[in-house]
Amino acid sequence: MNSLISKVYTLNSPKDLILKDEVIEVGKYNDDYIIGETIYSCVSPGTEVAAYAGMTPLRPGNPYPRIVGYCNVAEVIEIGVDVKGVLVGDYILTFQSHRDKFAISSNDFYLILSQNVDLKYACTAYLFHLGYHSLITGEVKQGHTVGIIGAGVLGVSTALMSNVAGANTYLFTNQKDVSTKQNLKHIKCIGKSEEELSKVDSEVYETGFDIIVNTSNSWDDWHLALKLARKGGVIVNLGFPGRGQQSPTFNPLDPQYVYTKNLTIKALSFINESEVQPHDVRFNMKRNLQYIVGLFNSGKLNPKELLTDEINFTELEKQYEKYLERKTQMLSSLITWKS
Repeated sequence: MNSLISKVYTLNSPKDLILKDEVIEVGKYNDDYIIGETIYSCVSPGTEVAAYAGMTPLRPGNPYPRIVGYCNVAEVIEIGVDVKGVLVGDYILTFQSHRDKFAISSNDFYLILSQNVDLKYACTAYLFHLGYHSLITGEVKQGHTVGIIGAGVLGVSTALMSNVAGANTYLFTNQKDVSTKQNLKHIKCIGKSEEELSKVDSEVYETGFDIIVNTSNSWDDWHLALKLARKGGVIVNLGFPGRGQQSPTFNPLDPQYVYTKNLTIKALSFINESEVQPHDVRFNMKRNLQYIVGLFNSGKLNPKELLTDEINFTELEKQYEKYLERKTQMLSSLITWKS
C-alpha cells in the first residue's frame, strides 16, 4: 500500500473544527508500517476544549491548524513485511488523534492490548496515566496524605490512582456531585470554603499534606495549594496556573509559603516513551500503561468512572460546545468510530 485516505479532525482556528479527508503516504515508511483502523477514542477535555475555545497556547506561536485528541484504540488492518511482534487483527493503544485510520512506523509508540481487555474503556488509560505519573513525580508512598485540587478528568483520575497507591486521598472541589461517584467512596471530597477547609487539619492527623497535585489553571487554586502543602511538602503541577486568567492578586511564590515552608514545586517530570530496560528506567510509558490496563482487568480501577458520555464520531464539535456550556460536570467522552 502506497497511501490511504483518513478522515481526520482538524481545528483550523478557534471553533472552526472540520472532519477532512487526508492522504497518508504509507510509502514513506517503506516496509516498516502499521495501519490502524480506529475503534474508539476519547476526549481529553482540558487540552482539546482549550484549543477549540482559543485559549492562550502553552507555547509561543500560532497553534492552528492543529489536530485534536491523543487517546486512541485501533485494530491493526495491515502491516509491512519488516514489522515484527504485531499481527493483523491485534488491537493497539496509541497517541493518534481523532481520526478513522492512521499509519505509523513500528518505532512509533503503541501498546498491544491483550484479548481480555475491554476495548471500550482502554482508551482512557493515558488519562489515568497523567494522574499516575504526577504521583510518581511527587514520590508518593503508601500512607502519605495527598491532596488533589480540581475535579475534572485529571483531578478524578489522579484521585483514583492515589487511592490505589494506598495514600490518604483528598479531592478539593466545589462540585458537590463528585463524591457520589462509585469509585470515589474511599476518597474524601472537600469543598474550598473556609469552613470546610478548617476541618482538614484534624482529619489529616495534623501532619498536613505531604503532596499536593494541582490540576487547575486558577490562581485561587494555586494559592490553595501553597496553603495546604505541609512544611517540606511537595506541589506537583498537572495544571497550568494562570492560563486564561487575569494577573493574580497575590505573590504566587510568596516566601511565607515557598521559603518558610521549604516547599518543593515540580512540573510533571519527563516520561520516557522508548523501549528501555527497567534497570535503566523503571517507569517508562509502556510499562506504566500496561500497569494501568492491568488495574482495569483486575477490577481495582474502574475506567467507566472517567467517562460522562458516549458519542458518535460525527458529534465531536457538538460535544466541545457542551463542555463550554458548563451546565453539568463532564469528564471524558467516549467516541465510537465503527457501527
